[in-house]
Amino acid sequence: MNQSYELWRQHGGHQSKLDSVTWTSNDLNNLHWEKTHSIDEIPVNDSWDTFATKNKLAQEAMYKAWGVPKEGSRHYMSIRPVLNRKLQCIIELYVDKKYNYNFLKLTSGCQLMWHYDTYATFVKFNDIEQTQIQDVCRSAIMMLDWDRGQIFQIGDKIYSHWKAGDTFTWKGDTWHGLCNFGPSNVVIGQITFLDDEDRYSQQGE
Repeated sequence: MNQSYELWRQHGGHQSKLDSVTWTSNDLNNLHWEKTHSIDEIPVNDSWDTFATKNKLAQEAMYKAWGVPKEGSRHYMSIRPVLNRKLQCIIELYVDKKYNYNFLKLTSGCQLMWHYDTYATFVKFNDIEQTQIQDVCRSAIMMLDWDRGQIFQIGDKIYSHWKAGDTFTWKGDTWHGLCNFGPSNVVIGQITFLDDEDRYSQQGE
């Protein structure tokens, strides 16, 4: 596993907040969601032969070695859907950057295991070189208010009690995870972008 696996206590996230929340839960329900599993996310005959895909496969092997049950890693993705007017605010800060977006939904009793983002889709469709990968960032915009049983960890920092519009950003191969042992869904808007201005660091705030 990469060096950041051992250095996770030195890493963290950056917190910010959108100026306004313009969407409702109905806007999120109307997205097209597809089920996937962290432990088995790359198709067997996958043609994305990139360094990012190889890193993702290494993480899947790690989860299997840990004995992680597949169903516990279930989550739902909505990949680059057409955004209605109320949802367009989540990408406004990134339109001048090289970016991609999607939505993630984590239902009750499921978790995103301890991992770092390989940015496989972003790498493939934006021609990102391996030398650039440490300058790639991801922002997680919380689309719903926090509810009991929801815990988000980025590096050495643990977060809860967020409000819709609260945003957490990390850089490069920062390890993180999300757990939902409560009754409500966690829905996140994910923006992946190239930090050309070197605004963010892995150490967080």
